[in-house]
Amino acid sequence: MIELEARELVGGKRKLELIAVYITKEKKVALEEWAASEERSVSWIVAKLIDKALSARQQQQEGADNDN
Repeated sequence: MIELEARELVGGKRKLELIAVYITKEKKVALEEWAASEERSVSWIVAKLIDKALSARQQQQEGADNDN
C-alpha cells in the first residue's frame, strides 16, 4: 500500500495542482477497479503512483550524481 504524505494546507484544503491525462479505456477501467478495491478514488491512486515514480527517479538521479 502507498502511504499518504502530509501536504501543505491552505484554508483547511490541500494546496494541489491539477494535471489531466489521456489513457486508454482499458487502463481507466483497471484504475477504477483498483481504486474501488482499496476504497480510494482514482485520483488518489494516480497521485500515489506519480509520487512513487518521482521518488524513484530522484533516488536514481542522486545515485548517478554520487557515481560521478
